[in-house]
Amino acid sequence: MVGLLRLPNELLAIIFGGLDAQGFSALRLTSKYTKSATLPAFISRYFQTRYIMLSRLSLENLVEIARHPDFGPAVKTLELCTDHFVEFPNSYFHTARHEGDILLAIEEGRSPPAALVGSIDDAHSSGEEEDQSPGEEGRGTDEGSVSSQASYETLLDKVAYTSLWEEQEHIIMSGLAQAYITQALISLPNIEAAVISNMHRPWGALAHGRQTGLPPTTALDDYMEVQFLGQVLRITLTAIATSGAALSSLAITAGVLSREAIAPDILRPSESHFQYYKNLPPSLTELTLNVSAEATRGAEDRWADDLSAFIGVFRQLTQLDLVITPVDYGPRVDRLKQLAPKLQIPNLQCLGLYRAYCSVQDLGAFIVRHKATLQSVTLVRVGVSGGIGHWRSLFALIRDHLPRLELSIKLCTAAGLVVLCRAEHENGEEFEDSFDVGGSHEAWTTAIEVIETR
Repeated sequence: MVGLLRLPNELLAIIFGGLDAQGFSALRLTSKYTKSATLPAFISRYFQTRYIMLSRLSLENLVEIARHPDFGPAVKTLELCTDHFVEFPNSYFHTARHEGDILLAIEEGRSPPAALVGSIDDAHSSGEEEDQSPGEEGRGTDEGSVSSQASYETLLDKVAYTSLWEEQEHIIMSGLAQAYITQALISLPNIEAAVISNMHRPWGALAHGRQTGLPPTTALDDYMEVQFLGQVLRITLTAIATSGAALSSLAITAGVLSREAIAPDILRPSESHFQYYKNLPPSLTELTLNVSAEATRGAEDRWADDLSAFIGVFRQLTQLDLVITPVDYGPRVDRLKQLAPKLQIPNLQCLGLYRAYCSVQDLGAFIVRHKATLQSVTLVRVGVSGGIGHWRSLFALIRDHLPRLELSIKLCTAAGLVVLCRAEHENGEEFEDSFDVGGSHEAWTTAIEVIETR
């Protein structure tokens, strides 16, 4: 074992990367030497991304990590999770589901966690840190022993739960949440990205679940819960603007389910916030958004205006990845028709469009309007109403105006049929539903000839 631990840290990180959370924790418990030798791998594994929620416990932990001489410099991404407490909890209709943790469990060969209560003991939960003092490594990991999923078998402690809900409301309304995050961003020297998501369980949620008998909810389909998401968004952006942190990327991907995707009216800043967001760092050039194709009732006519106003806040944007999540029921809505004429991004180089339904005319017009800067476009599960001829006309338009553009297509459709590219392989002719085209006039001409639908 000692001989193994004398290998370079890069090799140790590769070796230990194959261990699941339980195995890695057990390894670090074997000896002080092992614990010391695995510290770089421990930091790399558990501190590059920090998952937090708007609770005092979680936010104070973040500030401590940001000030730590080893852990703070390791943090590259701060993910604000939407786990939260509600005024009237209902144990029978309570969602605490984290899709990212479910995928992690499957990758590690464990049973996925329950969908309604509890969540897996993710990368921030490790029994090895249980007995350490607040100043040591234990502050970087969640409380409790490692298990495949958390257990909340006790009855709901309404007093404890109400206390945490009141604390949550206080730190939001008083500005404490914003102050904590601002201080952390100031202290994190290598922070690069911020994320707002409900994909992973944040640090502290496990402890709160044990304290109350009911974990914080991740649901975002209720009116009050949507308003909470708006508060998280405003707190995050204000903290970024205040801190001056040189972030390069912001991703707002909360809403895994279609009914939970964010409507643009939640994104649109008020006039006072809009003026303040002008202080966002010029280094913030990458934006990822997951928005619903369905508008909030009463805001149907403002869908495109609200979204374009929010995107317009990011003046130096060079990369935009936009997911337009379709509604569960009813006809598909062509939102690009409304959005494309309003959206002008002067420095746009990379565009990603996901799950959208549109016409090739609107898509082509948007691409051509940005031909001075645009270098690549990625289309994933994008559907157009017309047949394959519409896709060929889009290719011809790009060939004539932006022949050097690189286009990546994945699982796109024409009139409900998958767009395929015919390719010659050793085993004969094959049809691929994911393919890259472009780069030259000749490449676009060839692509026009080899695409079809099935």
